[in-house]
Amino acid sequence: MENITSEQELKQLLEEGRISEEEYKQLHSAMNKPNTKEAFLDWKEAIRHRKVPSVLWIALVSLGLMVFMKLAYISKTGPVVLVDAALSAALLAGLYLGHKWAYILTIAFVSLGAIVGFTKGFGQGITILLADCLVLVPVLLCTDYFFPKTDENHSNP
Repeated sequence: MENITSEQELKQLLEEGRISEEEYKQLHSAMNKPNTKEAFLDWKEAIRHRKVPSVLWIALVSLGLMVFMKLAYISKTGPVVLVDAALSAALLAGLYLGHKWAYILTIAFVSLGAIVGFTKGFGQGITILLADCLVLVPVLLCTDYFFPKTDENHSNP
């Protein structure tokens, strides 16, 4: 019975456009194989190639560069920036995988970053705000990627 539910969920992902026809075929074949190492590797391979919206790559690359810059300047800023870089890296992974928690935390951290940035001066605040917008705007444009619409929400008015 659980296999039928998984196939239904897989069909729903295909209908919503979250996976391509090829990804659907790979996932479907991996689900129907016996529990072997080969089946696990097929499933893992299919998940690895899931489709991330093109505009979201702007946010992912920007966030990745921010993590790199934070780590590069750790000697000037101190070990607290290491925690910030770790949180940013976790957000990067969460955004790539399409997790709802990453979407919500990204909005919260960008808002907090802009507020904290202006405490260091107007010029630095504007720079931080512009860098944060490179992350926030694409994430907001991809809201449907994180919160896909289902037919249940539209069936009964």
